[in-house]
Amino acid sequence: MAAYMAGPGIRFNDFMFSEPVPLSAWTPPKFAGLLVVLAPDPNWAPRPFQPLCFSEFGNNVRSPLAGPLRLPNAGPLFVSVLPMPFSSSAQRSEARNQLVWAYNPVYQANSAPGEHELVRKLDELEKKHDEQTTQFRLLLASINRLFEPLPEPPRRPIGFLPQTAD
Repeated sequence: MAAYMAGPGIRFNDFMFSEPVPLSAWTPPKFAGLLVVLAPDPNWAPRPFQPLCFSEFGNNVRSPLAGPLRLPNAGPLFVSVLPMPFSSSAQRSEARNQLVWAYNPVYQANSAPGEHELVRKLDELEKKHDEQTTQFRLLLASINRLFEPLPEPPRRPIGFLPQTAD
């Protein structure tokens, strides 16, 4: 894409965020969307900003920088916004999760304990289900062996049999 066609801002995956502004001067917009807290880092390219955390703001979100986004004073911090005005909370959450998965930001590397906890619990449930299924199949096989019909003893044929010469 030609440089003159791209608007100013910073791209993460397929999402085009606004131009970074200092965190101290930022006020949340009136619409819903995602935000990324950035720290200057010359090792990041093409823009020298490292994402520290991704968050959502808007409809059902109280304050975008509350809760798990408490950041220590790590020097000058910047904020960039991805407007998603007609999106649902689920859509914003999905986009945020994609970005967290793709960039593994410093302050969210282990910040999804609920998701990891659910994955761990689901794995435990699947393991228990497999064990119980195996036990159930063994039990059914043993029960089937108990009720197998006994082989019938050989019966004498009815009627007269011709004498065979040996």
